[in-house]
Amino acid sequence: MGSFALICLIVLTPLVVAIFYGCVLLDFINPSALQVQLLGVIIILFGIIVLLAFKDSPGFGFTFGLIGLITGILGSFRESQVAKQEKDDLTNEEQ
Repeated sequence: MGSFALICLIVLTPLVVAIFYGCVLLDFINPSALQVQLLGVIIILFGIIVLLAFKDSPGFGFTFGLIGLITGILGSFRESQVAKQEKDDLTNEEQ
C-alpha cells in the first residue's frame, strides 16, 4: 500500500505545482512574493515528510525538497502587481 501512496504523491505534487505556475503565468491568480515563498517552504516540508515516511525511496523526498527550493527561490524574484503599480505611479508622478 505504501507504494501506491508514494505514486499518488509523486504524481499529485508536481501536478499541483504546475497548475499553480500555469495560473500565475495566465494571470488567474496574483500571489505575493511571500505567498510563493511560503508555498516553497510547504513543499520542502512535504519532501521531508516523504523522505521520513518512505525510507526505501530517499530520492523522491529529495526531489520534492528541490521543487520546493526552486519555488521559494523563484518567489524571491517575483514582484507582485501592487508593487509594480506603485512603481509605475511613482514614475508617472516624477514626470
